[in-house]
Amino acid sequence: MTVLAASRLPLPLLRRGKVREVYQVDATRLLLVASDRVSAFDVVMAEAVPMKGAVLTQLSAFWFRTLGHLGPHHFLTADVDDILEELPQLATHRNEMAGR
Repeated sequence: MTVLAASRLPLPLLRRGKVREVYQVDATRLLLVASDRVSAFDVVMAEAVPMKGAVLTQLSAFWFRTLGHLGPHHFLTADVDDILEELPQLATHRNEMAGR
């Protein structure tokens, strides 16, 4: 099983957090990639949990889709095909981004 400890995409990296990297797509959009790093009490643990980032992202995507009608939010998509349609330069990073 693949573990993503950190993403390295060919976009400007704005921030590397405890478990996510934030990239600038353009003036109005960001791309967040959830890694498999684990953080507890503001400490990033030495070992990652395989697919943790994908699970967290898909849980968030589910709730944004389910509750999105209640008010505005920032979520656009978690579908890698949709992302690659907008950003074809990331095609070689498909596996790294899938589900995240």
